[in-house]
Amino acid sequence: MTTAPPPLLAQNILAQPDALRAVRAHHFSNDREALVRAADLLRASKRIILTGMGASLFGCAPLSVFFAGRGVVAEVVETAELLHFATAPLDESTVVVVVSRSGESVEAVKLLPVLRQRRTKVIGVTNVPRSTVARGATVAVLLGSPADEFAAIQTYAATVATLLLLGAACFLDLYGGVKAEFDQAIEALAAWVPECMRWSGGWPSFFATSAPVYVLGRGASLAACSMGALLMHEVAKAPAVGMSAGQFRHGPVEAVNEQFRAVVLGTQSATREIDRALAEDLLRIGANVRWIGPAMEGSPVQALYAWPDVPERFAPLAEIVPLQIAAYRTAEWRGLPLGKARFAALVTDSETGFAAASQTA
Repeated sequence: MTTAPPPLLAQNILAQPDALRAVRAHHFSNDREALVRAADLLRASKRIILTGMGASLFGCAPLSVFFAGRGVVAEVVETAELLHFATAPLDESTVVVVVSRSGESVEAVKLLPVLRQRRTKVIGVTNVPRSTVARGATVAVLLGSPADEFAAIQTYAATVATLLLLGAACFLDLYGGVKAEFDQAIEALAAWVPECMRWSGGWPSFFATSAPVYVLGRGASLAACSMGALLMHEVAKAPAVGMSAGQFRHGPVEAVNEQFRAVVLGTQSATREIDRALAEDLLRIGANVRWIGPAMEGSPVQALYAWPDVPERFAPLAEIVPLQIAAYRTAEWRGLPLGKARFAALVTDSETGFAAASQTA
């Protein structure tokens, strides 16, 4: 008896280690000069802005945190906001890193001529070599990732990895310790992702309810907070909230009741103890809580799954995986067709209107 292959969405989740191997080969062999040239532009600039929409925007957070740790401000600005409200200060001393996996997102396409007019340098980070973003950039940095069938899964991991490698090219030995850390992360994920997928069959009691899930974290983990919420919306058609763990204490905690669910990300060593305290505080006041990160000895908070041996620099590549799987499983448990959008286009090429008919991946 032939076993049916898993849905394409699940295949994309499981294929991420191989996708990251392709990204590694691209940046360290096929197109290694692009990162170096982009890093030269960044080092020579007086102002850096990182911009994207959706998954491309969220993938900028780890790079912004990396730069901040080295005394460089790299502001993350949604491309729609940058386009309509924040181009006036841009000039020839600014570098804008425009991130778009398709290279054709409407806001990015509209922003490029404005940046040219203001003589602003552009680093285009995209997965499509001849796309508008790639052709319009001062330097194009290609992801080198296999394409996704629907939601940003492999290309999201590729975006995060590529941006972190770009940051490393600015300040560190890209071809020494950073490459070794990246290799370690990929090989750890190769074993961990399928294990996590198998284990997730026991998650329905937490995720398969009507209450929105809150994803809470800090620093580089804000990428997974926002991306996890996006995947719940996009894949599972379910409400979700991605939020800073610090901001959550300033009022949103009042939403906690017996139906409240939170996933707390504790992968950042600088804030792990207060993230643990938040998770345990939420459990104490009646919330249903799960933890993603290194094991917390003696904590009553249950982990979604045991954390892999991933260097902290590349933790964003791992912490998104349980959230990807949770969105996939939630869609399954709700009986939804996987890989179909009701209103959103695979590439958002208009700032008005929504798709009228369902679209298949």
